[in-house]
Amino acid sequence: MRTEPPDYREQVELDGTPVTIRSMRPSDRDIEDRFVRDLSPDSRYLRFHFALKQLTPAMLERFTNPDYPSEMALIATIADGDAERQIGVARYVRTPGSDRAEVAVAVADDWQGKGVGGRLLRRLRDIAGQNGVRHFEATVLPHNRRMLALARELGFTRLTGQHDVRTVELGKDVEDADGE
Repeated sequence: MRTEPPDYREQVELDGTPVTIRSMRPSDRDIEDRFVRDLSPDSRYLRFHFALKQLTPAMLERFTNPDYPSEMALIATIADGDAERQIGVARYVRTPGSDRAEVAVAVADDWQGKGVGGRLLRRLRDIAGQNGVRHFEATVLPHNRRMLALARELGFTRLTGQHDVRTVELGKDVEDADGE
């Protein structure tokens, strides 16, 4: 039985624009679907590590219904007329029976480099720590320079004993300070 995540919500200003950081909800199916479809092909490939035009119905269901506290997703949104436009998402999925979680982030192309990813990952780290997650891990493509730079900024380091030379495996203890 899935447990619904807490209703986390924070208003921030990024690049002079009001941004809402909040919990992903099942009702976010449409904005999550549009967000992924609107990413450039390169950004989708960097996030999913394969060519993808849009999320499958099963992926969309899983992404918008995180099984809290083992899974959590935060999104960043801005006003788009009378609606919301998703500009970023960060999520963790805990490795069963451990205190480790895989973390991933994606940011809309026109919002990359403006602090969205860092803000999402810092808030996600706080929530993960409250739920017993002690270590984040991330798998990044070696040419994803922006994600590698963000990971360095947040204190992630390269893991030793890496199995796949086509990716970079990074890790970070959740309680480590990251210069926020």
